Amino acid sequence: MASPDAATLFRVPGLVAVITGGATGLGLMMAKALASNGASSVYIIGRRLDRLSAAASFSPSVIKPIVGDVTSKASLASIAQRIASEVGHIDLLVCNSGVGGPAMSDIPKDASLKQFRDAVWEKWSMEDFAGTYATNISAVFFTAVAFLELLDAGNKREREGGMRGVASQIVITGSIAAYIRVVVSGFAYVSSKAGVTQMAKALSTFLAPHGIRVNTLAPGCEYCVPLGKVFDGGGGDADARI
Repeated sequence: MASPDAATLFRVPGLVAVITGGATGLGLMMAKALASNGASSVYIIGRRLDRLSAAASFSPSVIKPIVGDVTSKASLASIAQRIASEVGHIDLLVCNSGVGGPAMSDIPKDASLKQFRDAVWEKWSMEDFAGTYATNISAVFFTAVAFLELLDAGNKREREGGMRGVASQIVITGSIAAYIRVVVSGFAYVSSKAGVTQMAKALSTFLAPHGIRVNTLAPGCEYCVPLGKVFDGGGGDADARI
């Protein structure tokens, strides 16, 4: 039985993690939390080297920045290959990268149907709409696939420091917006988060025989603040684009 002592309950000694979108917002907070609680390596993936380097300065010996693009299979394969050569396995994959997509802020408040139609037709492109799905759903799926062998290797390895018996796992950053019928963010965003939530359910069932767990987080976001009175909360990090 695990110790209920707070000093050990949340320890992750020897853990190897990968966090996409790990330079800012929720991803950065996760990286700091893992580094502060015993993780041996936390790889943070992002497109901007300056932000990645700033994030890694919190714990340079643990947090390791890698510039990469989660919407590119070649980039994901290169990152996975590098991590395989350096540590040979991972225990945790956090798919945290995401974008907001076309937003309702482009639509006049209390717009008529004609105003809504005209604003959407003029300001929202199909490419931007589909791009939201590409980052928030497709990229999450291919990120998971890219690291499956490393997650499997994590399960097969006896970890040091008392982490035995903890299955390798994938955590996907969804959003409370996936469960809200009032569109306070954008149609592409809310539907992409609903889609990735369902995909996580399917992945969890598919990967269960292989001992890899899959879960989705549904944090609040800045878009959901207007619904605070209904849902008793909201907020979040505007930069995280959850």
